[in-house]
Amino acid sequence: MATNKIALIRYQTIDKCLQNHFRKWTLEDLIEKVSEALYEYEGISSGVSKRTIQGDIQVMRSDKLGYNAPIIVRDKKFYEYEDSDYSIHNSPISSADLDKMREVISVMKQLNGFNYFDDMNEMIIRLENNLSKQNTKQPTYIQFEENPLLKGLEHLNRLYQAIVKKQSLLISYQSFNNLRKDKEPKQAVYYPYLLKEYRNRWFLFCKARKDKKYYTLALDRIVEFYELANEPYIDATEIDLETYYEMH
Repeated sequence: MATNKIALIRYQTIDKCLQNHFRKWTLEDLIEKVSEALYEYEGISSGVSKRTIQGDIQVMRSDKLGYNAPIIVRDKKFYEYEDSDYSIHNSPISSADLDKMREVISVMKQLNGFNYFDDMNEMIIRLENNLSKQNTKQPTYIQFEENPLLKGLEHLNRLYQAIVKKQSLLISYQSFNNLRKDKEPKQAVYYPYLLKEYRNRWFLFCKARKDKKYYTLALDRIVEFYELANEPYIDATEIDLETYYEMH
């Protein structure tokens, strides 16, 4: 652990240097700055070798830690980031980290089978959505607000999975008007596209098979729903889901 901590100090020091574009950095400059940092943070007075810093640069350039740092050498002497906005702190999650997070999600899902873990639904699908975008560059399927007091959470996980897997749904929905008139919920087939949180409530943006119109269904009005394996799914190709609610 101590070795990893020292290595991290070296990586962060090199990163900090290369983010400073007002100075040209030679290998000797980097060695000097790293040595100063090791003395300041860990009391190591022996400095650091040229070979160690060269090895650190190779590690930072590689996918070993997920950095893939665009470190280049100008005029065979000066080290810099080819992308001036790059930092190891902004680098994407590595594939190894993704695998570990998937394992955590799998365990969380098993725990979520117990009533004690009902409140973990949002956390689970938030992680899945972020991992999906990170690893496959998929579009956003669910948009969160930062508010812990939410309704309809019990439907979130299944609806999210239906959207990702492009499954048609038979939804039993109790609209506000039907509720006031003491009428039974209505059933219809929908194609789900997006989960959206708005003002402490969750909504499902979808299209109805019957009239081909788009609807926003409140999750707390959904009585029950079923996945329809044999019902063809129709994509919302004519609209941009990423910006739809910004324009309406």
